[in-house]
Amino acid sequence: MRALSPTVTAALAAGHVVLVQLVHLAFPSGVVALNSSNWDLVWGGVTYRGALGLGSVSGISDAPGGAVRGITLELAASDDAMVALALDGAAEVQGTPATVRTAILDSSTYQIIDAPIDFTGRCDVMSISGAKGSEVISVSVESSAVDLLSGNPSTYSNADQQAIYSGDRAFEYVVDQSDKPVVWPSREYFFQ
Repeated sequence: MRALSPTVTAALAAGHVVLVQLVHLAFPSGVVALNSSNWDLVWGGVTYRGALGLGSVSGISDAPGGAVRGITLELAASDDAMVALALDGAAEVQGTPATVRTAILDSSTYQIIDAPIDFTGRCDVMSISGAKGSEVISVSVESSAVDLLSGNPSTYSNADQQAIYSGDRAFEYVVDQSDKPVVWPSREYFFQ
């Protein structure tokens, strides 16, 4: 559990709390950073462009039973240039790191006080739907928790150990010792 700073606690205790979602997509060709307000915000040295009404983020929730759920990011393709950009960049979408934060703003200055991470993952598939003039670009994002479900491909063998730590002899005799019976002394041996 994360502890909140006194400034954030005071902002949340005030009568009016301003929250904004920040979406950060780190494409190989450049970063796309958007926020759910109508003005630009800066967090961590990155300028998040205001995109109020142009897009949405599906609900972020924990699934029962430990199931892993992804999210969907949608952006209205208001002109042909955006659709062309989406089509040209479709090849680099898969595997792109995505981060969604909820920024807590100071209600008087509208500066970001804190922006804890709500969701991290990797983009999977991008699609374009809708009629001409009202296209919507959708990107599905898989949760980073999916990586926890995949197994570790390495084994406890000398070859894998040498690949990680060259010269380490910790697993040198593992193959020789496999399937060898281990004989412990009988109980009487310890009472001599």
